[in-house]
Amino acid sequence: LFTTADWLAEWVLYLLLVLIGCQLRNSGMPLKQILLNRLGLAIAVTLAVSSLLAGLVAAPLLSLSWNEGLAMASGFGWYSLSAILIGDQLGPLMGGVAFFNDLTRELLAFILIPLVIHRHTALAIGYGGATSMDFTLPVIQQHGGVACVPIAVVSGFILSLLSPPLILFFLSLSG
Repeated sequence: LFTTADWLAEWVLYLLLVLIGCQLRNSGMPLKQILLNRLGLAIAVTLAVSSLLAGLVAAPLLSLSWNEGLAMASGFGWYSLSAILIGDQLGPLMGGVAFFNDLTRELLAFILIPLVIHRHTALAIGYGGATSMDFTLPVIQQHGGVACVPIAVVSGFILSLLSPPLILFFLSLSG
């Protein structure tokens, strides 16, 4: 049952992404504006730096080593990846913590994006983290409009590229 539900959810997400892509194409935005988006890059860099700083500050408060705090903060909302990578290295308890840390981020994004996107577009897209290019993209598009989609895709794509190597790098620093 779960396999069928997972498969169906994945294909519904793909369909949503295709429909959003068609809407982008029909909006008349040039491909360069969609792919080379400076605001999306700025959001991703700001989010990565601020998340890592927060992980560094939170680590001693949570009795984690500095590199574990940085690894936890490097998930950027990608709970399925961070849980596996951190769980393999630090054990199932820490993998579960990473999972709930990033899942909570995504759930908060679903709540906060509609509330703040009209006044603070960059902040709303940043809440989605790595998921702003896929799972939270329909929410961003629905509440922020088609103009927000390229920004969210670029930001989410960059964070998705950064997350795996950062998690593995910080975990490799443990003694």
